[in-house]
Amino acid sequence: MNRVRLAVAVVLSTLTLSSCAIHVGGQAVPGPMPSTASAAAPTLPKPGQCMNAYELKVLQCTESHEAEIMSVGELTGLPSTYPDTQALRKAALPPCRQALTDYLGSADADATRLRVWAFWPNEQGWKDGQRWRLCTVVEISPDEKPLARKGSVKDTLKGNGFPTFQTCTQGSPSKDQEVKVVACNTAHLAEAVPGGVVSLGKSSDPAPSKEQMNSIAKDKCTKAVHDYLGSDKRTDVFPAWRNPGSQAWSEGWTNAVCYAEATKSFNGTLLGIRDNPLPN
Repeated sequence: MNRVRLAVAVVLSTLTLSSCAIHVGGQAVPGPMPSTASAAAPTLPKPGQCMNAYELKVLQCTESHEAEIMSVGELTGLPSTYPDTQALRKAALPPCRQALTDYLGSADADATRLRVWAFWPNEQGWKDGQRWRLCTVVEISPDEKPLARKGSVKDTLKGNGFPTFQTCTQGSPSKDQEVKVVACNTAHLAEAVPGGVVSLGKSSDPAPSKEQMNSIAKDKCTKAVHDYLGSDKRTDVFPAWRNPGSQAWSEGWTNAVCYAEATKSFNGTLLGIRDNPLPN
């Protein structure tokens, strides 16, 4: 039986990216750094199969698991000597992020707690000629850890699955470099909105300037937030968005994510609130 040892890169959060709102500027910050782990399995899992986050042991998706395999591919364009982590991330993450959109059935993935975990061979496997890339999706808890769940998330965002995985934040997406994700049924300041993931370009192209990103995101986020609220007249809720930093851009994070941000914390949801008071 062959034993496959691996390293894993975790794309933890959209929320360590830069931020801006209509009236607030933002600053680009580095993307999240990867975690590493090793595991063993007789063979690589196949797309549609499930496993836990740090072990390539296939589990039934109907039973408790943490990760779901979206795609298996090959790493190309890398040297024969083991690349550094940054080079591996740049090679593995862009196709995994595309796989996330395809697998979930919507470009709204970045507005949810469904995230990419990308795996590749460790140094010994690389020396043995392994060049595989494994893309999985995990649901992240508010404390940024993978959640155990049952059932498949394939095509979940094609239907009515968005509210189940929606990102809500305790801090300000428009002002804070890092904000804490919280459960949407607890007090929060902002909600990522469906239809509010705005493409800013391709990771193979140079990253736009902050001003260019804001110009692209402003009108689209304003419309997405107003559609979400059912009103364009509120002064206590405004459109905000998060832009990728330079590292995140090179790793395939080329979207702005739009938020409905309130001037004070609230409970409940802003969906369809129109001109009613903030829920409490």
